[in-house]
Amino acid sequence: MAHNLFKDFPQPSGEDWLNRIQKDLKGKELDSLVSESPEGIRIQPVYTMDDLKPKGQAFRNQNNWNIVQEILVIDTVQANKLALYHLNQGASALLFYLAPDTDLKALLKNILIEHIAVHFITNGNGATVAKQLNEVIHERKLDAASVYGSINIDFLENLARTGNWFKSEEEDLRELKNLGELTPPNIRPFCVNTNLFGHAGATLSQQLGITLAMVYEYIYRLELKGAERFWLNTAIGSDYFGEIAKLRALRNLWSQLLKELELPEVSAQIYAETSLRNKTILDAYNNMIRTSAETMAAGIGGCDEFSVKGFDQTFREPGSFGERIAKNQQHILQHESHLGAVRDISAGAYFIEKLTEELALKGWDFFKSIEARGGYLAALQSGWLQDEVEAKASQEQTVFDQSQQVLIGANKYRKKDENLKEIIEHGHFYKPHSDHTAVRPLKVKRLSEQLEKDY
Repeated sequence: MAHNLFKDFPQPSGEDWLNRIQKDLKGKELDSLVSESPEGIRIQPVYTMDDLKPKGQAFRNQNNWNIVQEILVIDTVQANKLALYHLNQGASALLFYLAPDTDLKALLKNILIEHIAVHFITNGNGATVAKQLNEVIHERKLDAASVYGSINIDFLENLARTGNWFKSEEEDLRELKNLGELTPPNIRPFCVNTNLFGHAGATLSQQLGITLAMVYEYIYRLELKGAERFWLNTAIGSDYFGEIAKLRALRNLWSQLLKELELPEVSAQIYAETSLRNKTILDAYNNMIRTSAETMAAGIGGCDEFSVKGFDQTFREPGSFGERIAKNQQHILQHESHLGAVRDISAGAYFIEKLTEELALKGWDFFKSIEARGGYLAALQSGWLQDEVEAKASQEQTVFDQSQQVLIGANKYRKKDENLKEIIEHGHFYKPHSDHTAVRPLKVKRLSEQLEKDY
């Protein structure tokens, strides 16, 4: 008969662990091991079941994630060839940045859209894309419900990024309403791209609050009776445990928002991508290490789809080597590390559970702050939202400039013989908007930009 050996050992309490740590510190204060996140969350050296009873993640449709290949469509025939190539290299989803005159039939030639997810980003002409997609589905005699993906005309993100509407507030809203009626049932027309704010330096809790505010703005303005057709896009940065907790908190907050609005419970569809904020031109191969950690965080946190940007995106057009490595990083984590084996791989980890709860509370508070100023649109038009994000981004920039936040190869252990003039083809640097805009555009700036300009 098996004997439970654990019964022979006492269960240490949280206080027991703290006393042991204090003893091992040999006179140093325990607070010396405590750090603080940009949200003001105190990160303790140890967490136990005394801190928080694990709650787990809100419902998620699937345990694994789709490997997304993004393609900029300039030449339709060439973009089609690239799409087929990347599918053969292991991509399981495609995201197209469309030109205004893109022929969807030619773009999707020989692509079995019923077996992958397909996403289309377009500048306001979503109805045209939807009609073309419906024609492709009809010509191929497909079940419309078998085609998954999104058509992305997020005018709230466009306003924050460019400072302008696609056309006007009324026309953009009407266009989105129309799109919702035209799209196949599993093509999501209501896209929320909070990745912009992550790239601009927003804190994790700010990103959560802004996501909720954008979702609520669309639900309210479109008078939606359900949230099953939303698609959420977020950026994953360097804070490994924080990003895991952010994705878990996002699912929980999504569930909470639907309860508050008395809408039917549905799983959040979360698309994530690697952050631009922490990527460098200096010693750019270090970007591969950064994206590896970000991919792990996204997989463990529970994204549904993930796009790894090539390590060289900061200084040239995407190359085949960088894109191949980007997909292979995900293949290794899925098929060798099995990060997609269960729906919530970090469940029960006291630190992550506690951080999830604290980020959710901070995110909900920031959402309420936005709503107290009239909602996302009003907060953006007044400049308050930009001020809040840019203040945190400025604090992070100062920490980086003082080398307290390290990017290897940029502000520490820099290569002395690197000639950026020979490397940069299309440098990704912030350029202020010179034209008059309806609102002040958000500043999207990488941390290492000034170092690279001075190099």
